[in-house]
Amino acid sequence: MTTTTTRSPGPKTAARTSPSLVKQTLRLARTEFTLFVRYKTALMYLVLPLILFMPLMSMPGIPVFGDFTTRDLSLAAALTAIGLMLGIGHPSNVFAARRESLVLKRLRVSGVPQTAIFGGVVLVVVLFSLALTVLIVGGITAMGGTMPKDPVLLLVAVLLSAVAMSLVGLLITPLVRSAESAQMFSVVPMMALLLTGGIFFPLDLMPDAVRSVVQFLPVAPAAELAQAAYTGYDVFGGYEGAEALGTAALWTNALPAVGVMLAWIVVLSLLVRRYFKWDPRQP
Repeated sequence: MTTTTTRSPGPKTAARTSPSLVKQTLRLARTEFTLFVRYKTALMYLVLPLILFMPLMSMPGIPVFGDFTTRDLSLAAALTAIGLMLGIGHPSNVFAARRESLVLKRLRVSGVPQTAIFGGVVLVVVLFSLALTVLIVGGITAMGGTMPKDPVLLLVAVLLSAVAMSLVGLLITPLVRSAESAQMFSVVPMMALLLTGGIFFPLDLMPDAVRSVVQFLPVAPAAELAQAAYTGYDVFGGYEGAEALGTAALWTNALPAVGVMLAWIVVLSLLVRRYFKWDPRQP
């Protein structure tokens, strides 16, 4: 009589799991970084903020409070314009080009989450905005300027501005058909936000009705955060009567401005998720 020996099944092969959202975002951010440094148009958006600082450095300074002048406040607010120019210009341009070449459609079909796709380019904008901020602040200090009173709050202001403006740039993409039209169209919101953000024209010089509106746009709160961080003064209620505060009090008074920026980031994220077009033929 023959006996049949059955082989016991071996250990089960572990099921392959897809990378986590964080890993996917970081991988795409690394790719975005490589493409950014190779992309000539992206380098143009990196140079634009440096050009912006040239007229600001030469403008006359009128004393405002303490040892600070209108020029100091404009330079501090202009640090948030770095993220504004990079955020609006770069994502709108590259995503319009990728949609046109069906790269975005292939990414979506491959199962890459929207958050990772958008997060990769936002991280690159934030990284370059922070790096350029450190470079410019170092240059201002080397030329005899003062160091920021609260560097952490300044970096928070630049970070919030870069994230919000990157989302604005992504919102421009559904409105244009090509990368060339994105470059031209992005100039309109870029200039409008620069002129109403308290960079070239202090909010105190604007009529009360206008100021009550622009202070809730996603630029003026970040500019005020940068000015408060640089000077150590409470500028959130205006320059008149601004007082020097300690770190804890300054952060406490900065919370409403931080809240406005976070609210804009949430709203813009929802709008991007709802209206972004992945296919060039999508109506």
